[in-house]
Amino acid sequence: MDWLEYKKLCDQPNYWSHWMLNQCLELIEHTSCLDLVAAIQQTLASLPLHRPADHTGPQSTFMYKFTLSLALSELLLSQVQRAHNINKTTAATQTRGLAGFVVTCEELVDYLRLELAASSEVDNSLVGPHA
Repeated sequence: MDWLEYKKLCDQPNYWSHWMLNQCLELIEHTSCLDLVAAIQQTLASLPLHRPADHTGPQSTFMYKFTLSLALSELLLSQVQRAHNINKTTAATQTRGLAGFVVTCEELVDYLRLELAASSEVDNSLVGPHA
C-alpha cells in the first residue's frame, strides 16, 4: 500500500490507532460496557491496516478498522464524554485532555448514522414504491 492510500484510509472515522483504542479501554467503565470492551479488544487482536513499506512507527501508530455497531459507538461516545466531563484522563492524555477523543467519537457516530441511513435508502429502493 502506498502512503496516499494509507493516509486516506487512516483519515476515515472508522480507522483508529492502537494507541487511541488502548486509551479508550482505560477510560471506559468496564463493568457496564462488557460488549464495548470486547469489541475494542477484538479490534486490537485483529490485523492492523497494511502499512506502507517504509512505515517505521511503533505499534502504537498501527491503524485498525474499528467496526462497531451504532449502539456501541454511541455507548463509547457517552463513556468518553463522561470521562471528559469528570476530568478523568489516562497517563497519556493528562496534558491534552479528552476533547479530541470526544470529537473523534462524535465523528464515528455520525459516520455510522450516515452509513445506516444510506443502507436504509438502498433497502427501500429495492422494495419499490408501495401501492
